[in-house]
Amino acid sequence: MNRPDPNPLDPREESVLKTLIEAYLEAGEPVGSRLLAKRYPEALSSATIRNVLADLEEDRLVSQPHTSAGRVPTERAYRYYVDRWMGARAGHETADPRLEDALRGLDLDPESWARQAGRVLSEVLQGVCLALPVGLARSRLARLEFVPLPPGRAVAVWVGAGGEVEHRILEVSPDLSPAQMVELGNFASLRFQGLTLPEMQGRLMADLQSGVEEGRQLAAKLQQMAAKWTASEGREEPPVLVSGLGQLGQLPEFDDLERFRGMVAAFEEQELLARLLNAFADQARSGVQLLLGSENPYLASFPLATLVRTVHLGPAGFVTFALVGPLRMDYPKILAGLDWWGREVDRRRG
Repeated sequence: MNRPDPNPLDPREESVLKTLIEAYLEAGEPVGSRLLAKRYPEALSSATIRNVLADLEEDRLVSQPHTSAGRVPTERAYRYYVDRWMGARAGHETADPRLEDALRGLDLDPESWARQAGRVLSEVLQGVCLALPVGLARSRLARLEFVPLPPGRAVAVWVGAGGEVEHRILEVSPDLSPAQMVELGNFASLRFQGLTLPEMQGRLMADLQSGVEEGRQLAAKLQQMAAKWTASEGREEPPVLVSGLGQLGQLPEFDDLERFRGMVAAFEEQELLARLLNAFADQARSGVQLLLGSENPYLASFPLATLVRTVHLGPAGFVTFALVGPLRMDYPKILAGLDWWGREVDRRRG
């Protein structure tokens, strides 16, 4: 019967597991008891190591691809490895100096910069890099203001919860006074704080349909302006930018042609990738979020690790990045690199 939770392993089990994972990360081949005995820091017989491996297999931390083969770490083992040994080290590892190239061009528009940064991250950290600039449709309201222009026009200023700012020049009713515009902005800021623009429009429609008299006239005017705001966008939300897909096809984990084709097809589904990035964008604002295998519900059928980081570009908004690679990846290097890079972007643009 499996133990319900591998935590805590005893010191010997833990040390053997760590040695096995690091040997497998390095060589990419199943690890046998003889190799473990050579790499293990203490003198242990192959028989003792085989007994420990049997316990680890019972805990679903290692598996044996073939009867005569060595063991390989499971998704559960990688999670144990990262949680046990990587968390405290991520901020202290030396980052690859080439990541400086992914900081250049921060003054460009978010989509252009994200495209350039994604190529560098993919090349340096050896994975597929996804990037999604966060547009107004995903920005959450902190404050809304309307600044009057000559009669019939106004500047709508949307200030997002993360400091991002969007401006739109709108046509408004000529009889809407500056005082009424201030009242509209105050009404929206108070009632719809924390909502995206589409969510605010949905709430406005619900308010109007419910017939609630309080604020009904303000809600009607605000709904008209919100509809014009959406229409004035004049462009679709930026696509998910994908860099480095060909790199995965060169790895032994994806030498099965059918599996690789299926993975390529998944990376061509813009809606799927956007849902992935949006689902973890908020959690990834303060640090790297790591999803291992089935922990990523959008790519659960593939043996992939996904690291998500959202960076703040000041008034220009946010960009959410995801680096996707095989479970057998250089976790110390990649976690440290993405952690350093994300903090550096936030520092320079915050």
